[in-house]
Amino acid sequence: MVLMQNNIPSIDTKHCTLSNEILWQEEQKLKWTDFEGKPEFFSDYSAVSATYVQITHGCSEAGKFAYHVKTAFVKDQSWTRDKHSKDLLEHEQVHFDLTEYYARVMRFQVEQLKDPCGMPLEELKAVTGQVYRELELAHMLYDMQTKHGLDEKNQEVWNEFVATGLEELMDFKNNPVYE
Repeated sequence: MVLMQNNIPSIDTKHCTLSNEILWQEEQKLKWTDFEGKPEFFSDYSAVSATYVQITHGCSEAGKFAYHVKTAFVKDQSWTRDKHSKDLLEHEQVHFDLTEYYARVMRFQVEQLKDPCGMPLEELKAVTGQVYRELELAHMLYDMQTKHGLDEKNQEVWNEFVATGLEELMDFKNNPVYE
């Protein structure tokens, strides 16, 4: 939702988080109690983390651009069959962290746009759509290479990759502040 304040777009994020969501925060790690969904009967997986990145954006009549990107974990769509495995919970946490990494990539990409209010919406969607596609591929590759967390060596490689990526994009951890 975009509101206008002093002819500058202002993103109203207070009401954007549902009660069944957890916003990504560096100091807050997932707990098994956050996985409130029911396991899919025919699934071979031990756990599933439902995470997403969402961008909200808008332009004022004066052509000022504002945006907000959020990373969320959806509790009632995330589930586990094993509420005791520390390794599995850490694997699921990296899924959430990987989603945050791509939120930072999204913020970086949006910040690089020269005139977002002057460009066709399709061009902005192409930029954000590419980030969404990369995120989906990264999740699939992560699970494939780590064998859903069972390959300890590759799990460690991914843990380091995601932690390093988050650190490298630290400048894009937070959404911009509009005055």
